[in-house]
Amino acid sequence: MSHLDAPAIFHQLYNCSPEGKSIAEQLVFIAGRLAYEPDFTRLGLYMFGTLLVCSKRDMADNPSLSDVMTKINMRAFRHSQKLQSEGKIVAIFPEGTRSRDGRLMPFVETVYHYVANKVIIPISLEKTDKILPTTSLLFNQVNGKLVIGKPVLVGELSRKQMESFPKEVEQLQFPEHGDKKQFLIDNLALLVGSNLNKHQHGTYRNLYKGNVSGKNILIKVPNEPEEKIVVIGASSMSIAVATLLANKDILVYLYHPDQAYTEQCNTERRELKYYPLYKLPPNLVFTSDPDVLKTATLFIQGTNPWELINVYPEIQPYLNRNKAPFFNVIKGFTSTGLILDEVQNAFGLEDDRLGVIAGACYPDQIMERKISGFEIAASNETLISRVQKLFTNGYIFPRPARIPTDVKGVQLGGALKTIYALAMGIVEGYFTQTFGGNVDNSLFHLSNRFFAEMTAIGTKMGGQSETFLGLSGLTDFMLSCFGMDAKDRKTGYDIAYGSPSERMSNGFYGLKVMPNLMKITAENTPVLAAAYEVVINKKNVNQIIEMLESRLARV
Repeated sequence: MSHLDAPAIFHQLYNCSPEGKSIAEQLVFIAGRLAYEPDFTRLGLYMFGTLLVCSKRDMADNPSLSDVMTKINMRAFRHSQKLQSEGKIVAIFPEGTRSRDGRLMPFVETVYHYVANKVIIPISLEKTDKILPTTSLLFNQVNGKLVIGKPVLVGELSRKQMESFPKEVEQLQFPEHGDKKQFLIDNLALLVGSNLNKHQHGTYRNLYKGNVSGKNILIKVPNEPEEKIVVIGASSMSIAVATLLANKDILVYLYHPDQAYTEQCNTERRELKYYPLYKLPPNLVFTSDPDVLKTATLFIQGTNPWELINVYPEIQPYLNRNKAPFFNVIKGFTSTGLILDEVQNAFGLEDDRLGVIAGACYPDQIMERKISGFEIAASNETLISRVQKLFTNGYIFPRPARIPTDVKGVQLGGALKTIYALAMGIVEGYFTQTFGGNVDNSLFHLSNRFFAEMTAIGTKMGGQSETFLGLSGLTDFMLSCFGMDAKDRKTGYDIAYGSPSERMSNGFYGLKVMPNLMKITAENTPVLAAAYEVVINKKNVNQIIEMLESRLARV
């Protein structure tokens, strides 16, 4: 039924006014092969001008017909050029299919061939996803919104045509270097997206400033950047942090020693491992050249603890010479302790440069621009307001930690909660498997005991108890233990169901190295000891849970 989009638009235009009727009669829709398969949609498409095209998926699903489909596409393109020369208007759905959630999807490559060196009119539609929701087979009456943008010349016309072309019409010119096709496709999406609500930008949402309300303003490379920030390492959190920092008038460099990775990310303007769906802002640059650290005004540590050895050796001299502040955004333990402690001890970083940014937030939801926040601690308290300003925008709200100088406490809250979230996942999986149904009573009762043990360990390891009541402590603990997308909780849950426990996560790695950092005993740290027995020593889950229940039941 979603294939009725073209007939619906034709019908609306044809009946709205004499002018609309005139436009409708000139329209020729580009329609995909699947739209012709159902009899009733094929009948609708035959009632006005349409051109059949085949997608890459069509060819992949029918490899024996790929040559025929290629010829169909070539014929459709030639016919469209002829129709346009006769004054017809070619109408294209650039996403290739109907967005199921109303958010903008990546534009298909075919669009490039149809619009290059042509005048286009970008048209944006809102609320189409409410007409036929994915959860229903029934149509709904909806008050939608259609915005018709100003004409834009894509590329250029012949010299003679340009002489008489209206000067007031905006021109989207091809770049001198780089992938011209991808540049054009992305900029067409921005033209359409500029007329959409900010929550409908989808794939392209991070290309607009997040600290401006009521209008869409594209992020640009500043002529005079206020800061030059280097994010070290390519983790999901480092990508998310680099993307949110790009909302400011600054340059953001993401350093990783893998040259092939950084070059491909720059070429495609998206991060390929964690967030291939999202286009990235132009002032975020991936680089494998350590020289970029020479002039950095701020370093953000974004490398996972088990990857530090692969990323840091080459950049040590630069971190020693450049005295810019150094803030960590990754939660977890290394084999010798906290991440900042290891980096400081290995590279001799000064105390007054160090800080930590932590909170209850998933990097995936930062990329989706959902409201979240951090708390910031620094040895030099004067750095906090500067970092807070950089991280603040319309969807991220950072604040100083409860004890602003308790760098160790904020780190410990984030590092320890990964282990206790792993343990909570094991308990949840065990109870769900054993008793079935809802086990909230058990989980929320145990969460109090888990958090008390976590706080006791964190205080013993050097944090201040009040810090554990903040965003990086209690709030992050609750998110990680009960959040649907919490990686460590899901890892623990899978372990309870018998899945291998070697899948790397911050909680798994932290639990593995805990004996290097403290003595684990069933008497003093029963939860931690039970998790270690199950995950690292591969003991029977049922037996360990029963022992834990007995230990926690003692008065």
